Amino acid sequence: MNEGSKIIMTLVQSTGEYLNGCLQPQHFYVAIEISDPEDKTLCRIGLSYEQAAKMLMYNGKVDCTLLRYRNFEGKLISEKVLPPETVHERMKKRLNDTDETLKKRMLDMKKDLYDMINGNKKVGKNSLKDLLQQIDIIESHYGSNRDYVLQKSEEELGAMQDNLSGQLGLFLQAHGIEGIKESLNKLLPTGVPALTDKRIDPVKDDYELKSRSEKAVEDMTSMEVADHISMLLSSFEKIEANKLFHASALESKGKVSIRYMSFQSHSLLDLDVAKRYLKFLKTTDKFKSHYGFDSK
Repeated sequence: MNEGSKIIMTLVQSTGEYLNGCLQPQHFYVAIEISDPEDKTLCRIGLSYEQAAKMLMYNGKVDCTLLRYRNFEGKLISEKVLPPETVHERMKKRLNDTDETLKKRMLDMKKDLYDMINGNKKVGKNSLKDLLQQIDIIESHYGSNRDYVLQKSEEELGAMQDNLSGQLGLFLQAHGIEGIKESLNKLLPTGVPALTDKRIDPVKDDYELKSRSEKAVEDMTSMEVADHISMLLSSFEKIEANKLFHASALESKGKVSIRYMSFQSHSLLDLDVAKRYLKFLKTTDKFKSHYGFDSK
């Protein structure tokens, strides 16, 4: 009988291998190795328990990991699988993605309200209707996007639960422990019903910020100056963490009140002084060098 190519399936115990399509490291997984007639390894594939079951039971593509494979030069190389983002990171990214257009709408609403309060825009029935319509849109989109984020997180947690159950099953099989499968299923139930059977997609529109002419600092009201100072200080805090002393600015009877949390009191500036301070903040390089941000 001629010696031909071979395939072998084995159960692998590892210190925590990262595989494609898995949200957590695999301490037990299935490996399939294919060798040529000369018994040289052509490739070695890693699959989680669920991936191996799907491959054997269903038609269609299944995620796998090329643990080793031989390239055209005959050299064995490995596919590097990086650890996936954490549940927190993935949820935060989805929230940021779905909230992007809502933040634009709310920023425009805020600017429109400022213009109305400061007399830069006529307060009419149509303008108030427009604000009300924007609130309705934001409310509707937020509800849909909240359900989307919850559904995706639920799906991922369910997939992680199923994967852990599969790994435990492989562990028990590897150690010859039988007869507790039913108890294991009670401890780690799989296929938990979803919150909804309906597939939810995030709501993303092409909303763009309204085109506005930038107001000169000299023409700003005390409220606008305070708001701009507060936004700039907040942005500097995010860029230079722990370098700035958490500051905020508020309008106070035609003046601007600035509070730095590292001090007990606040500074109450006349409007012309506050405007000069705002101009200073807008010259970012001077501001950063003044507070020693550049001397690292």
